Formats: sequence, structure tokens, C-alpha cells
Amino acid sequence: MSEILEERQNTRGDARREAIVQAARAICLEKGFSRITVSDIASEVGMTRSLFYHYFKGKDAVADAVLDDVIDEILTKLERWNQSRETGNINKALDDIVRLLRALIADESPFSNRMIQDGNAELYIKFIDRAADRIADYIAQTTVRDFAQKHGLPIANIHETFFALIVGLISLVRSHPDVNDQTIKQVIAQTLHIENYIA
Repeated sequence: MSEILEERQNTRGDARREAIVQAARAICLEKGFSRITVSDIASEVGMTRSLFYHYFKGKDAVADAVLDDVIDEILTKLERWNQSRETGNINKALDDIVRLLRALIADESPFSNRMIQDGNAELYIKFIDRAADRIADYIAQTTVRDFAQKHGLPIANIHETFFALIVGLISLVRSHPDVNDQTIKQVIAQTLHIENYIA
């Protein structure tokens, strides 16, 4: 596990805090976040409301923790992709990341769809923005660093470029699920100015 992800997970606290997060996540999928109460979460975990407040200031703080939990899962999958890359095989890395992108969107769709159906667009936007921010950080500190050492860096404003690319790709794939993989790959390559590295 990368130091980036491990450091984030080590700051999360103990098993009770994790149980609260998992209960809130499950209830959110079942009935939507706007309908969840602190009592619902505490009851699900088998604790009192006062003990709940020992771990979280309120429902919004739990929502933030749930978003981070989902994003941690995404980063773990992204880290597996990064570790399995073949050095110098940019074409394969892009093919694999397009497949991973589709899988990640499919995996988190029930969570995102529930936020949208629940009328909580603000929470959904916060989730996408936070995910894009953390993914851009991870990629800049790993994959981009490796590419720059081997090939130089054809883009400026790395974090901002990846943030915009990630948000755009999520929106593209969610809005147009039939867009073909080759098109997505070309969009990534064009955005990053690495067209000459792909077939």
C-alpha cells in the first residue's frame, strides 16, 4: 500500500468509528442520506447517541467520512493498477485505466445514484470533487512522477489537468455509457499530450 493511502487510513481511528462509517454507508444506500438520523446510525451500530457524538460532531461529519471511505476504495484499486503497470508500456497502461475507470464508475454508481435520487446533489458534487482531488494527488505523486523520470513531462499544471480530466471522464462515462474505450483513451492521450505514445 502506498504511503499516501496508508497515512490517510491510519488517521481514521478505531473499530467503533469504522463501524459507524460502515453503518452510515449501508443506511445511505438503503434510504438516502437526507433521511438518515444520528439515531438510525447509532442504533445500527448498537451504541448510544452520546457515544456516537464522541466520534463524530454530527451527520455531516459522518457523510464526510463515508465519502472518504468510498474514495479510499477507489484509490486502493487505482494503486493496484499503478503497481501492475509495465514500465514503458503506455499503450497498455491507458487500455487498463480505461477499463478501471468503467469498473470504478459501475462500482460506485449505486452510491452516487442514491445521492442524486435523494436530491442531495451537493453531496454528490462534493464526492466527485473530493475523489478527483485525491486521485489527481495520487497520480501526480506516482504515475506522473515515473513518466516524467523516463520521458519528460509534456503537461504543465499537473494536478489541475488531472482534476479536470477525471471530473470530465466521470461525467462523460456516466452521461454516455456507450462511448467506446478507444475514444476515452484518445481523450486522455490528447489531454495529456501523449498521443505519440499510443497505438
